[in-house]
Amino acid sequence: MKSFLFAILVFVTMFASAQNGIINGKITDAEEGNTPLIFAEVTVKETGAKIMTDADGTFKFENIKDGTYTLVCSFAGYETQEIKTEVHNAKNTKAIALTLSASSVSLDDLTMVFATSEQKTNTLKNN
Repeated sequence: MKSFLFAILVFVTMFASAQNGIINGKITDAEEGNTPLIFAEVTVKETGAKIMTDADGTFKFENIKDGTYTLVCSFAGYETQEIKTEVHNAKNTKAIALTLSASSVSLDDLTMVFATSEQKTNTLKNN
């Protein structure tokens, strides 16, 4: 009887875990000929789950319930991108491919940063 209950428990556990989907993909660097972007951060906006891309630029979220999710992909010095994806019936096999580009910084932005930095330095010297 114990082995029968154990077998049912194993079956229920396998069935329950099989109901969750996977969100996976790859992030590449537009500035370097679409090479993998290592250590880019990918966040599932709805759950707050975060992961970093590996040496191949890939990421993978497992045990995702059915629904629509927004992925926020970011890397320092690059423009952040958001992309929506859906998980249905635990059959999400489509890999997401994103290419991040360097963020543009205008000369006015750099001038403002420099002026603010210089003003703080002068204030510290005078005190």
